[in-house]
Order: sequence, then structure tokens, then C-alpha cells
Amino acid sequence: MLLEFQVENYLSFKETAVISMLAASSIKKDLPDAIVSTGKYKILKSAAIFGANASGKSNFLKAIRFMKHFIFESAKESRIGEDIKVANFRLNSSCDERPSTFEMTFIIKDFNYNNETKDVVFRYGFQVDKKRVRNEWLFARFTSQESKLFIRTEDDIQIGEKFPEGKQLYKTTGKIRETSLFLSQIYSLKGKNAYLTHSIINWYLKLQDISAMSDHNFLNITADLMSDKETKEKILEALCYADICIDDIVVKKKEVVLSEIPPEVKAIMKIKSEEMDSGMFFTMSINAIRKKYNDKKEVVGEESFDFEREESNGSQKFFALIGPILDVLKKGMVLVIDEIDARLHPSLCEVLISLFNSKSTNLNNAQLIFATHNSLIMNNKTLRRDQIYFSEKNKYGESVLYSLFDYKKVRNDASYDKDYLMGKYGGTPYLGDFESLLTKGT
Repeated sequence: MLLEFQVENYLSFKETAVISMLAASSIKKDLPDAIVSTGKYKILKSAAIFGANASGKSNFLKAIRFMKHFIFESAKESRIGEDIKVANFRLNSSCDERPSTFEMTFIIKDFNYNNETKDVVFRYGFQVDKKRVRNEWLFARFTSQESKLFIRTEDDIQIGEKFPEGKQLYKTTGKIRETSLFLSQIYSLKGKNAYLTHSIINWYLKLQDISAMSDHNFLNITADLMSDKETKEKILEALCYADICIDDIVVKKKEVVLSEIPPEVKAIMKIKSEEMDSGMFFTMSINAIRKKYNDKKEVVGEESFDFEREESNGSQKFFALIGPILDVLKKGMVLVIDEIDARLHPSLCEVLISLFNSKSTNLNNAQLIFATHNSLIMNNKTLRRDQIYFSEKNKYGESVLYSLFDYKKVRNDASYDKDYLMGKYGGTPYLGDFESLLTKGT
């Protein structure tokens, strides 16, 4: 499970911004089901980021996405010679030469250490600019004390005794590529033979971010999951609960030979390089099936509707989300979603969040981090005070992130949503006189 993520000097965040999934000990009565206990840690199952447009909500989630992407991409041979695609804060000259910083703290359950299975806390981070990895570090709590596994400062690296797989690889290679992470390089060369590294990489695989995907790809994820009969039944049941009346969904995959597709069409389709290498590409059709009735309300047949062309935007969004959400809940993963509320009824959005905060539906301690404009879910029945975050941007273009819990005088029976819209917590837009745009000079 994720305990904390922090970022600095990235996009609109000049200074350090932190989201903590550790529950505040002083508000034990707030939604106890929204917390899971693991050893001495009490961990939140979800966290929401509210804020005005362009306040930094999406940028913070993009930072999570960048960290995961760089871990999986930096050691690839195809990246040799390429600049690191990191975007520092550009509205202050002091940030031009500073690296961007990313760090995550997380728990890996049932980790085998010294022939003993236990939950281990890892803290991993790095600092990068466009030309190189400046610093990289990995620490672990095998006991109550944090142990150094390695600390890298540009070309110099110190490797601890409890990280033998790192020592072995560095002794063999003698160097680390300046644009590659040491952790990524170990995994690239040793894979499953490096148990500790593989365990960390496997944890990052369970960090799912669907924010950057197009609606089409969203749909395809759920459609793919429907190949499993049990999952399909749950998805159809969820659609019914959401008051979206569909009797069945038929998914058809068609293989396309890439060599037969003209180059200009490939560019428009944005076919990925790995798909190019495989020589195959799949198109997918999704059809909703509904019963057809006569005037006596008797079933006389059925009709098929193209899901993307004939279903409502709200139905498409819910279908697209419910697949990944059910999959994450089943596997105990971490899910990141930007604008979870877009095109969804507020009540439906609230239900999706409650799936994570409930003990009966979140049996495997999955977590959800999302950004939203839906202030109706900002209430004490849906979110704890320490689950509510705000992003705000100052006049210098700098985003900051802070929690409702930072306001110590806010009681758990307060009207969070009303107080938020009144501007008591910040994170709301400062609106000018729009009427004057149309009345000037009249």
C-alpha cells in the first residue's frame, strides 16, 4: 500500500508537495472503515484532491505517472542518447538548474527477509534533470530502524550490506548509465533473480494510472476484462445498479496485420512501437444489447447498439471506469484517476468512492487517489478530513497542496462542501466580472 508520495520542481509545483495516506491518529471517529491497519500503520484507502481549474490537481497526478513511467523506461536500450522528458517548474529562474524530485514510501506485504515473511516499508526516490539522474536512493525498514540499501549521487554509489543484488550488479558492470535509474538497471539485467528489486518493480506494476488514457482506451480496458465470465457478470450487474439498462455487452476483437496499414494511417492511429514490433494490432467493437418489445410490452427480440456511437457519454464513462475499479479492488492495487467525476452523476461518483472506503467491498485493501471538482462528495459520510486535499496556485504560478486536516478547528460535523464553496479552505477560483466582457462600451 502507498504511504506517501512527494514531488518538487515539477510542472507547476516549485516547492515540495506531499500527499500522505497515513491516517491522522487524532480523528479516530471519522469513517473508521476508510482505514486499514497494517502493523503499526493505519492507512487511508482513498484520497481526493479538490481545486480550481489550473490549480495543479492534474499536475500532481502527472508526477505520480512520471515516476512510474521513468522507472520502467529509463533502462531500455531504446532510450540511450535520449534526454529525460522531465518538466521542471519554469516560472522561477532558480528552478532552471535544480533537478526535479520524486519519492514514494510504500509497504510490500509478505516480503521474505531472512527466511521470515513480514510487511516491509520501502522509501524510494530520485532527482533528475533533462540530461541525467542526479541522485537516487532506496531505504527499507526490515526492523524498526530504516536501513540504507543504496544512495547514488550522480556517478558515485554507496550500497548497503542488505542489498547484495545491487552490490553484485555494480561489481559486474562497474557503472550506471547517467540517464538510467540504478533500480531499473538491476531489474533490466537480473529480472526475477533480483528478489528485492523485483518485489519493488512488481509493486509499481500494481500502481495503475488511467488518467492519461483516451476514453476509447478506457472502454477497451473494461471490454478486455469481460473475457472473464465472472468479471463480465459483475460489470453487467454494476451497470444495472447504476441504472444503466443494458441486458448484455458483446465484445469482438479483430486482428489487423500492421504491414497492411499505410504509414500515414499508422501515425493517425498512434500505434505504439511495441505493437509495431509484434506485427499485430487489434481493433475492438463493443455493442450493448437491449430487449425489444411490442406494444403489449412483450419481448419480441433484441437490438444491438454501438457502444461508442450510440450510448450516452455518461454510460461510456461509467463502463470505462467500472472495469479498472473492479480489477483494482480484486487485486489490492493502487488506482489513480484524474477528473473521476467528469460526465458522471454526483451520486454515482460517490458510490464508486465508497467501494474503496468500505470493508465489505474492499477486501484486499486497494487504494484510490483521484482529482475532482465535485464538492458534493466533500462530506463526512464519504471522506475523512485527512482524505481531503486542496490544490491552489498563487500569483507566481506556484501550486501548493494541503489537507483539510491542516485546518485544526474544522470539526467532523462541519459542512465541508458549503464551507469550501464559501472559500474558507481556499482551492476555489477567484472569478472576475464576466458580465463586463459583454457590457464594455455599450
